[in-house]
Amino acid sequence: MKHSFFIFFLSLCIALPCFSAFAQPTDDVEPYMNSQTLESPEINAESAILIDATTGEVLFEKNSKNKMYPASITKLMTVLLALENGNLEDVITFSHEAVYSIEPNSAHIAMQEGEQITLEQALYGILLRSANEVSNAVAEYVDGSVAAFAQRMTQRAKELGCETTNFVNANGLFHENHYTSAFDMALIAKELLTQDAYRKMMNATYYEIPPTNKQPEIRYLHGQHQMMNKNSIYYNEYATGGKTGYVTEALNTLVTFARKGDTELIAVVLKCNGAQHYVDTKALFEYGFANYQTAKVLSAQDFAKSVEVVETYKNKTSSLGNIIVSPVEDVYKTISTNANLANITIDVNYPETISAPVSAGQEVGTLTVKSGQKTISTIPLVAQTSMIETPQEARIAQEKETRMKLVKMGGIVLLGIVLASLILLCITRTVGYYKRKKRRKQRALRRKRQRKITRCTK
Repeated sequence: MKHSFFIFFLSLCIALPCFSAFAQPTDDVEPYMNSQTLESPEINAESAILIDATTGEVLFEKNSKNKMYPASITKLMTVLLALENGNLEDVITFSHEAVYSIEPNSAHIAMQEGEQITLEQALYGILLRSANEVSNAVAEYVDGSVAAFAQRMTQRAKELGCETTNFVNANGLFHENHYTSAFDMALIAKELLTQDAYRKMMNATYYEIPPTNKQPEIRYLHGQHQMMNKNSIYYNEYATGGKTGYVTEALNTLVTFARKGDTELIAVVLKCNGAQHYVDTKALFEYGFANYQTAKVLSAQDFAKSVEVVETYKNKTSSLGNIIVSPVEDVYKTISTNANLANITIDVNYPETISAPVSAGQEVGTLTVKSGQKTISTIPLVAQTSMIETPQEARIAQEKETRMKLVKMGGIVLLGIVLASLILLCITRTVGYYKRKKRRKQRALRRKRQRKITRCTK
């Protein structure tokens, strides 16, 4: 028995080295991500999400698609639509409805009926003081009524990919049918960052609205987001903007933007007690910046290509010239902080020729970025300029010009033939004349010699 056990043990020892204690990499593993174990933050918010603002990749989430009440972070959508559909220099006049329809003691900046400020001043009032009557006025400025504006808000959210969002007002005051999710708010916030005007406003912690037609005093606006306030215990050096929110049913809600180096993050936390929304957001940013970075995979300008534009008319294909096509945008990828992009290949697919007409922005081909066998991104190659077909009037003129050229060419050829014939005739006659003259001269010489011979014989 002991002998049998010894043989089994020896066999096991020999066999064990044949098995690895570590998993081997496969083709499905992304080489641009490392295999480290990332320690997720402890979040007390009922719902939360952290995304890369550039790539949109989700870095952390907790119940991020649950239906939640947003409170005043709603106003980020209000600002987005105002920038997409308005002019910052336009003047807004406050209606009775805009001023007096808000709840008593809710956030406002004491605007009066008939008072006028610019859209830019209104947006600072919304972003810094969360002014509810200002949100109403902006809604009326864009769509004529808050109800119509709320419909636009919901429709725009769907266009951005939001799946759990329905807005019924522009300010976020509680309504049971006014809801969203952390995921949807992150999408809205990401889109807001595409607005250059917002990027100029988002860092502001203080703003002054000068005297108006109804108010002789300056309105001094101080920001409420404590992660932007250098005198606050919740100040965060990387925070660059955002929006606070609170109603009893939603508790504290918060959207915050932060940037460290080339990496920009968006954190959304919903239904937080007390100052927990700042604590959670700080934890999310610490986690995000410690573990992830945004890497540029390619620059659009490095992949510009020339494509010939042609047109076919009456079964004849002709070239109209060349246009430049290039990717619509640079390509970025979120990777871990101690990783780098490896094994990147880029497949460019576009035709050598394209038929007119071509419009600027028209998709002409595609550019696919791969890491190993995995596709990172596929983006369109678009025309940078337009090129139209030859107008019918121009074609008629060209055909007429072509016919005239043919007629002229035919005339020239005919004239050439006539001239050549005349010249040849002249040459022929001249040669014939000299030949005849020579023959006459030769005959005369022969006759003369014949006469001399005849005289000599006599």
